[in-house]
Amino acid sequence: MTDDRLIVTDDLVDRIAARFGIGSLRRWSVLSSSWTTNLRLDADDRILVARLHQRWTNRDRLAAIQHVRRCARSAGLPTVTPIPAPDAATMISLPEGTLVELESYVDWDRAMKTPDLLEAGFAELGRLHDLLRSLEPAIAASRAPRANHVPSARAAALTRLGADRIRGWNDPVLDKLADQVVDHIEAVTAAERSWVADQVSQLVHGDFWDNNVLFAGDELAAVIDFDFMAERWRIDDLALPIWFYLLEPGHDLPDDEDRDVVRRLLDAYDSGTERPLSHGERLALPLAVARQPAWSVGRWVLQLEEEDARAHASSSVDELPIARTIMTDLSSWQAALAPR
Repeated sequence: MTDDRLIVTDDLVDRIAARFGIGSLRRWSVLSSSWTTNLRLDADDRILVARLHQRWTNRDRLAAIQHVRRCARSAGLPTVTPIPAPDAATMISLPEGTLVELESYVDWDRAMKTPDLLEAGFAELGRLHDLLRSLEPAIAASRAPRANHVPSARAAALTRLGADRIRGWNDPVLDKLADQVVDHIEAVTAAERSWVADQVSQLVHGDFWDNNVLFAGDELAAVIDFDFMAERWRIDDLALPIWFYLLEPGHDLPDDEDRDVVRRLLDAYDSGTERPLSHGERLALPLAVARQPAWSVGRWVLQLEEEDARAHASSSVDELPIARTIMTDLSSWQAALAPR
């Protein structure tokens, strides 16, 4: 998988500003550059964000994402919608093949990483899922070309492929990772089969974490970045931020305190949704969290260029014990998360 992001220059920014009719800019800066390159554009009368998509995001996919964001905004959910160019187009295509959209800048100072903000965010996620479940998504909306996700049904097979690539590097530490992650994901997905019938499949956000859920103080300012949006089990949309929370610096292996936090997050989600999590969904949730290493090995290790793939695999060495501990303590997790 190659990186198709453009190198941002003054000339590129001027071209974007001209196409959207912004006029002169006082300054510009790069806000972030991961899945998309996000530019802050300071005009005389407002602050805007230009989002430069990588080339595998096509017009149909971006139009579907924009439609969902408009629906969410119309339903009163805090998200941003695209600002059209003078010709009413909500996206422009640069000669380099990159799609660009423009939106308002959100003033925020806290990302959703702490238990208190996660609780507030999970309540909003329940409301967002209700809205997304009511939509009839086009194929472009329901399939993400890239995402931090591997479905349970494909997780074991894809993890084995990623592990085979890892073993080709002849690194003893990574060889051990390859063996352990295959065994772990096979055990997780075997256990998940008991709960397949209980799962709700629907359109989900796909990356509900960190600086995609923005707070100004204690108030939720915006939910942004629907680029990983797709149709999948809704508990997978909860499992991803829980996984990232457990990976936060300062965390040891998951314990009773972490189970209490996750319990509060599920209760917060239920407080926001018209369809609370079922008994089966709650008992499957720790398995979905334990499955998270599958997308590291079964997606990114397979798709990244050699150097980046090896770096990603190396980072997984310290993450896998967290997932394995959840499996070891599965009965404790299920008892802590079960309905009361």
